[in-house]
Amino acid sequence: MTTALIGKQVAVANKARVAWIASAANPTLDTLFRRLSHELRTCESWDEFARVGAEAPFDLVLCDEGHAASRPESALPSLVVNETGQQIHGLGAIAVGAIESVLPAFVVLCLELADVRGRLRDARRLMDGLHTGSALLGSTPVMRRLQGTLSRAADCDVTTLIEGPVGSGKSLVARIIHCKSRRGGAPIAVADAAELTPENLARVIDASRSTTLVIEDVDELPQASQASLVRHLKERNAKQQAPRIVVTTSAHLPEMVAKGGFREDLLYRLHAFPIVVPALRERLEDIPSLAANILQASVQVQGATATTFTPSALMLLESMAWPGNVTQLEATVQRARISAGGGTIDREHLIPTIAANSPAVGPTVAREDTPAAELTEDSIRPFEEEEQSLLTRALRATKGNVRRAAQLLGIGRATLYRKIQQYRLRLQ
Repeated sequence: MTTALIGKQVAVANKARVAWIASAANPTLDTLFRRLSHELRTCESWDEFARVGAEAPFDLVLCDEGHAASRPESALPSLVVNETGQQIHGLGAIAVGAIESVLPAFVVLCLELADVRGRLRDARRLMDGLHTGSALLGSTPVMRRLQGTLSRAADCDVTTLIEGPVGSGKSLVARIIHCKSRRGGAPIAVADAAELTPENLARVIDASRSTTLVIEDVDELPQASQASLVRHLKERNAKQQAPRIVVTTSAHLPEMVAKGGFREDLLYRLHAFPIVVPALRERLEDIPSLAANILQASVQVQGATATTFTPSALMLLESMAWPGNVTQLEATVQRARISAGGGTIDREHLIPTIAANSPAVGPTVAREDTPAAELTEDSIRPFEEEEQSLLTRALRATKGNVRRAAQLLGIGRATLYRKIQQYRLRLQ
């Protein structure tokens, strides 16, 4: 699931699908709807209406007097049309001759109502996803572990540090934790760390006492505010009502502590429940489902024709390093949809945007023009030896900067830490 629909205006369709419940078609209505470019479908019974509507929903229902008494309850707007010219007491039918004057405006209202109902469904689906955790798409082992971690984080009330690269979904993770927690019934509070002076921080904390306070990009918190936050976290247990603090960062806080840019005592207090959101390149198998979800949301937002990816396009998406993570994938899919012009998205619709936005980050690929004579079996070493050598060179080149080394290697920081422990490498 994606949050792309939030805050976006969904395009309202300009063609309505209308059901006419009657024993036979009405030539006057048929002519009127053709002129207005709306679709009119005649159904001889309410059962037929239900069957046809299940395949493709209607926006408006018209019925004749003979079917009015038996019409079922429905959320769809409906009108009874008087074909005979004889007024039936209590029925409130509109004459066929008069319907032309009111129908255009009424159909516009019906289309707007259908749009609002669709957005409400999307909002409910998103909220359900936040409460259950399913809003965070992914079925790879690393994502399944993350889902379990989020459930444990929601069950407790401790300070939580969410780490991960830019664009990986840290804000979404923070919202899932809040919605699944006992504080989920209250509106979440979100603050940008760079804007939190000590005075602002005190006001924000006081205003969010009964809910979750998310401080985004905590590495940008001013030094004076870091001291204020340390004091608050020290005193938190003694307060009757205090916000649950969740912070996010894309920085490597231990490095900042070593350089004097971040308080060590604050890092320890924030580290009560650490969560690492993986980079997209650590879960490439999730890309097909992510791309399909992003495409579906983009189509709904823009009111465009539904489309899909070719297998070749999906293979190309899975082969990329994605330094911008899910955020970059969203932008790439949206541009590819526009480039495809409503047709199926293929490799040629992706290559221009990927070439412009995805610099090569992954392992170096052997050139095709390398003479085969340069390679011999004796020159091939076991994979683990090659991997250890590559990791060592990267750490030496970055002077032990794990974050930068991971970027150069095209792997996640958590993955590199595991490799460092596995091979017992030294940070140069």
